[in-house]
Amino acid sequence: MVTPRHDLAARPRPFPVQRNYFHIAALEAGARWLRETVPLERAEYERLLAEDVGGFVSWVYPDAQPARLRALIDFHHWAVWLDDVMDRRTTLETSLEACSVLESLGTVELAPFDDFFARMRSQGLHEGHAHRFLTAMHAYGASSRAEVHAREDHHCGFTTIAGYVANRRRSAAMPVYFALIAWISGVELPSHVYGHPLVVQLENACSDYALLYNDAGSFTKEYLAGRTEGTLVRLLSRELQLPVQETLYEIADMAAAAADDLEAASDLIDASDLPAAHREHVHRYADGLRKFTGGVNHWSNHTTRYAIGQPMTDAAPTSRSGDRHHLRIRRT
Repeated sequence: MVTPRHDLAARPRPFPVQRNYFHIAALEAGARWLRETVPLERAEYERLLAEDVGGFVSWVYPDAQPARLRALIDFHHWAVWLDDVMDRRTTLETSLEACSVLESLGTVELAPFDDFFARMRSQGLHEGHAHRFLTAMHAYGASSRAEVHAREDHHCGFTTIAGYVANRRRSAAMPVYFALIAWISGVELPSHVYGHPLVVQLENACSDYALLYNDAGSFTKEYLAGRTEGTLVRLLSRELQLPVQETLYEIADMAAAAADDLEAASDLIDASDLPAAHREHVHRYADGLRKFTGGVNHWSNHTTRYAIGQPMTDAAPTSRSGDRHHLRIRRT
């Protein structure tokens, strides 16, 4: 089985890929914080470092100031460790307990979270951004709970691609990342603007790229671990009646289509019916989403979290067939 991958920096209009200038010192401090603060086994600690989980932040938030980058690395180490508990542990009870942690953030004391969240607040995460961040974390826990139950009981699993993707837009923690993009990029928008169809299209394209490229890239590792039932690859393979290998190529192309849509939606901002007073900040937001997407692509192509020695093959960074599965909102 071959894993398709592409390079968004090779597009006719390249997506920005740049590592945060302050990443070396931030990652060293983040490794110490992870060892001293999060209650994990030595093997888990070493795996998170080997997979460059903290380094992910330095690629998707290239403009973060040093103190913000430090807090974000600590957040991401903790969040991915917790996500792995939800995803990889063998007991239903353990996975659901991890979901409950996310659902209760901000209402109970939790030492690791309270530590980095306080630092985020001190670095300019004001009440509006903080509320959006916490709301997204709660939704992340709730939608992850739905995925846990779907894995345990195939009768309550997802039966359509649209339903799977709609839940993954939440359970893949993308709204959390969006709240952080707005903070790092200095985006100040009223809540109703985030509901504008064009802003939703920008977010959905970014979210779909990340989840689709993740699902294609991680399938071999999931397959070797015996955890592919309920994945997008299996669902799409059955729906299209395609072999798994062809399905992986299809999903990589679907990811490229999402990148195409993010580019196209970015070009619509100035001609849209968005209030003129908000367009500059929507441009900032779109720029942050493009940087995030470029960072996801670059990091995913190199991390041992997905690349475990399986054969790779180059795929086109632009789509051959577009959004033929009708996953994203279209402007009329």
